[in-house]
Amino acid sequence: MDQPLLISSSPAPPSPPSDDSPGFLVRLLLLVAVAAFSLWANYEASKGFQVTVLNAASSVSSSSSSSSSARRFDLLFVANGRAARLVHRAADSVQRALYPDASFPRKPVERVTLSMAPAVAADHGDCVREATVAVRRGRREGEFAVELRPRVMEAADVAEAVGGAVRRGVARVWLWDGQGRAPERVIAALEDYLATSSADALRGALASQSRNHSAATALPQEDFVCAARLNRAMKDGWDDRMLIEACASIAA
Repeated sequence: MDQPLLISSSPAPPSPPSDDSPGFLVRLLLLVAVAAFSLWANYEASKGFQVTVLNAASSVSSSSSSSSSARRFDLLFVANGRAARLVHRAADSVQRALYPDASFPRKPVERVTLSMAPAVAADHGDCVREATVAVRRGRREGEFAVELRPRVMEAADVAEAVGGAVRRGVARVWLWDGQGRAPERVIAALEDYLATSSADALRGALASQSRNHSAATALPQEDFVCAARLNRAMKDGWDDRMLIEACASIAA
């Protein structure tokens, strides 16, 4: 006699959770957040240094002649993060020019602090002064302060004036100075070239230096290589022939 067909009553396997469940969305958002944080961390690490921008208005009194410039600087450049971006862009340009490959030792820079200086700033030891910007070393190794002069806010084109001053200051930060013995004219010429991409001042310094030596030369078209080699030579000191040798070796 045939046995009756028995139908299994075991429960069916549970269906996979729906993709639109709250748990799935939470995990997806968490994954996106972790990825975004990782990208941001890598981006920050790639900069290689920290930028601090000080609020200018808080450092001057309301009766100061520079208070108006300070407030404008805060409004146009600090509040929106524009000042920090200017520093990073300038640093990227300067480092690409001065350190084209691993044979050019990088100057260790850990932090750059940008601020608007008071109308009358006291002289600080190794402070390097220009018409629109001053640079001085910080309290710790690798820290530098770039101080903009209030007059940059009086320019007809404020954005260009501030940008130019920041580029000059940042250029000075990353330049070696022959352990303090390099001529100011040479340093200023390199700053001018790195800030404006114009080699006129660098050519002038080279021509002046060449007159003091028997082997005169003209600055080659590869100005950036000349600047990089000269900066590398100034890492350990200064010699009057450095400028000629750094540029003549390319033209040869």
